Amino acid sequence: MDFIFTLHSHFRWLVLTFAVITILLYVQGWLSKRNFSKIDKIVGLIFISIIDLQVLLGIINLISVAYKTQEIHAKQVEHAGTMFCALGLVHLAARWKSKPDTLRFRNTGLFYFLALVLIFNGIIRLRGGLVW
Repeated sequence: MDFIFTLHSHFRWLVLTFAVITILLYVQGWLSKRNFSKIDKIVGLIFISIIDLQVLLGIINLISVAYKTQEIHAKQVEHAGTMFCALGLVHLAARWKSKPDTLRFRNTGLFYFLALVLIFNGIIRLRGGLVW
């Protein structure tokens, strides 16, 4: 299960990168008042898919650690809780799918930004932080 841990650890960079790309794209769309395009949908879907996969890897990792060591540390529980909150924010942003484009860009971008803050905080709180 060390492979899952390593994959989960390195995959965070992809999550952070796509979070920043998606947020910047949505802020640019909001400020320029442009229409929500197919590219915007695809980038958002990629971000959601990546964070879903990362959370799944984290769950598998947490279960394997708990099975192997018979204990879970408070920081691991805090990390998991923070990431579930971030995942909830990312998926909650879909509620603006049928709203006008300007509102959709603004609100989705805001929720993605809040999720990014939670993700960043969850990573930093673990031992090792942003170290590769």
